[in-house]
Formats: sequence, structure tokens, C-alpha cells
Amino acid sequence: MSSSRRAISTSVDAGQFAHKIATAVESAWYRAYGTGRLDIPISVVATLAALPDKDSCGHNVSESVLSWDADTFHDFARHPWSSIIRHRAEITHLLHLMIAWIFDDPDRDVRGHALAVAQAALRAGQTHLTGTERRFDVDLLGTVLTVLRPKSALKARGQFYTPESVTKLLAGMSDVRECSNVTDPMMGTAGMFRAAAEVMRERGRDPRTVRWIGCDVDALAVACATVNSMIWNLGVDIVFRTGDTLERGWREVALAQREELRQLGRELQRDSAMVAFIKSL
Repeated sequence: MSSSRRAISTSVDAGQFAHKIATAVESAWYRAYGTGRLDIPISVVATLAALPDKDSCGHNVSESVLSWDADTFHDFARHPWSSIIRHRAEITHLLHLMIAWIFDDPDRDVRGHALAVAQAALRAGQTHLTGTERRFDVDLLGTVLTVLRPKSALKARGQFYTPESVTKLLAGMSDVRECSNVTDPMMGTAGMFRAAAEVMRERGRDPRTVRWIGCDVDALAVACATVNSMIWNLGVDIVFRTGDTLERGWREVALAQREELRQLGRELQRDSAMVAFIKSL
């Protein structure tokens, strides 16, 4: 266990720590922007999850980021998502709702609001959670989404997030094997998948060998689940869909859509390589 992980373990559990970060994000967002869209604060937290806790010299990364201005942070945010779009074309449609604003060149006010959220999350210690092995222990994005949404909105949507202790119990009973399929037709932000992966690792199994199949009517929750699949190192065999699980054949539709986008990604890479070759002549 890393020293960063031990330090957090002795002070507060991962769930409490995640709630602290979520509360800081909520306060910063509503103070800067007011009520309304949630894609920006969620995407900011997801973007910060790409940062390590410390750099190669052992310095706290958050201290450097806290000195950035709004434009610098916005430029930084483009890099991890651009890389994902290039290398994981099959999940781009799942992330679109969360990250579209980053590529739409928002005005300075929006960039400033995003920076305020980033600073709040960093001051609350996000990199100590998502930049360490503790990222496997908790669903930070799910916690942030729950805290940001008014309780009335959650009730209206019928959203009730299962406590992590319950998901861990259920995962332990399911005994997930390598190279199997795990399906959650009401996955939310994929907390059940996180628990299943945790149990697999405890039993010496690799969750990256599993095909994770999930659906939810909440597009932003599905975007969070997609990012979580990377945070929790679930591998690339994810088949997610936004929609009604009562829809017949949703798994087949999701799989077909993924394969179509994978093929498109391969074609784009081939075309880019061809253009680079022609330019080199």
C-alpha cells in the first residue's frame, strides 16, 4: 500500500473523503454558476482524475494546478479527452454529454466557473483520492453527481444509489470469474461494477478480462460510468448504453454500436497515417 493511501486510510475512509470533495464541488459550482447544468462540474472532477497525486520529483501536483488561470486549465482539459477520443473511439458517444463543452470553446465566464470547481476539488484533496490507489475504493463521480442533484430531482428520476457496503456484499456473493460477462441493466455510475472488480482483485482475478455490460436512462450517469471504467481499470471491453432497459435487445444494440464506432476509429487512424505518409514524400 502506498504512503499516500496509508495517510488517507488513517484519517478518513474513502466514502467520507469523496463526500467532502463532492460538497466542495457543489458549493463552488452553485456559488459561481447557480443552478442548472451539471455537465461542467462533473467533467472537471473527471478531468482532475487524470492527475497523479505527486509528480516524478515527489511534488504535489495540485499545488501547480492551483496556480493556473482559467484558460490554462481549459487547455489542459482538452488533452486527456482528445487522447481518449483518438484511442477509444467506441466510447466517445457515451462521453459526449460530459465533455462537449470543453471542445465548444466556451466563453471566459464558463471557463472561470470550471476553474473555480477545479480549485475547490483540489483544495478538498481530490488528487489524494483519484491520484492514488484509493481511486479503486470509491465512486467519486457518483457521489458528486448525487450531491449536485437536488433530492427532488433524484426522487423524480427514481434514482437511488446502492450503498457501497451493499454492492460489496452482492459482488462477493456473485463470485465473478475472469473472461465472463457482468451485466447491470440499471447501472447508474457503475458502482456495482466497482464492487465486483474489487472482489475479483481480492481473489487474485483480473477484472480487465471481463465484459462489462450496462445500461441506464440517465446519460450523465452513463458518462460517469464510462469514466469510472477507466479510473477503476476495468479494461476496454465495456458495452454501455443510454436508454430504457425494457427496450428489447438493448445489449445487442449497444454491442453493434460499439463495433461500428471501433471500425470508424480504425478507419480514421488509417486515413491519418495515410495523410502523414503523403506529407512525408
